[in-house]
Amino acid sequence: MAERTRNRVLLVDDEAIIRMAVRKFLTAAGFEIVEAENRATAMSKFRAHRPDAVILDYKLPDGTALDLLPQIRAIDESVAVILLTAHATIDLAVAAMKEGADHFLTKPVELPALQIVLERALDRNRAVHTDLAERTKESRKHLDPFAGTSAAIRSIEADVQKIVASDRPVLIQGETGTGKGVLAAWLHRNSRRRQESFIDLNCAGLSKELLESELFGHERGAFTGAVQPKQGLLDVAHRGTLFLDEIGDIDLQVQPKLLKVLEEKQFRRLGDVKPRFADVRLIAATQHDLGVAVREKRFREDLYFRINTIVVRLPPLRDRTDDIPDLAAEMLARVSNEMGRSDPKLSDSGIRALQEY
Repeated sequence: MAERTRNRVLLVDDEAIIRMAVRKFLTAAGFEIVEAENRATAMSKFRAHRPDAVILDYKLPDGTALDLLPQIRAIDESVAVILLTAHATIDLAVAAMKEGADHFLTKPVELPALQIVLERALDRNRAVHTDLAERTKESRKHLDPFAGTSAAIRSIEADVQKIVASDRPVLIQGETGTGKGVLAAWLHRNSRRRQESFIDLNCAGLSKELLESELFGHERGAFTGAVQPKQGLLDVAHRGTLFLDEIGDIDLQVQPKLLKVLEEKQFRRLGDVKPRFADVRLIAATQHDLGVAVREKRFREDLYFRINTIVVRLPPLRDRTDDIPDLAAEMLARVSNEMGRSDPKLSDSGIRALQEY
């Protein structure tokens, strides 16, 4: 089984001895710890490292946790936040929860108890992200991209099995209807990121502004109509997989921003100057020849070489007619199951008609 990516925790406390004790305990438990001693450092490291959870002391040299919580939530509304304080009151607990704290613990905290609370908060957030990912492509998640018996599909399956454990970008080429999205979903389900989100976006026909807003998100007031901050798909896909269908249609002005994500794992929301961190595995698909697009200056050469490291070419069905009986049977079984009916069977003449079409 592939190893799960370690959870990253931002630990904010002005007392070095407390940070050391918590860091040693949680590191031994398998967490990756990033430390900060005040609000300013905490925000800088939060933007740079995009932690999965924050352990936050209430009283800091340059303010309190109640000042910091809204800033954290504005960047990532789903991050788990555990507040620690030596002076607990009901009013403070209510105020902390109102500002977005998930848990409220009194110092000195028992480290095993802190670990339990932290793991529960992370499990809850992971369940939310997984549910979102499954809803985005419910219809694709059980489809088999290798259905059939043809030499072509068996060769593709053998090649894909060699790259399934890789975290490098994958470019899937093929005509419309060849199953590029199905293969992308399969690659995610069988990767080390399978417990995280699979988010897809069809780039065909999207304007520069809409594409940037969808990918990177935006701040309030970034453009007319942006009345609230919006989380981008890169935020949602953090630690998971981002599938960009018809990547060849991405606007030339957006392409260098995508390249920055691939090379530096950083991006900026529209209307914001602060960099954000996003660890995503990119799977891209296209029905076009991107090499021709590069020569015609419609696609950046540096981005093309960055996504062209692993290429999978899916043949059209007319070149794998031996697979039509299996594919037809699978589709009929799926439709019949949805309708609560027994599976119909195609006659030999029906299969021949499909293969000759």
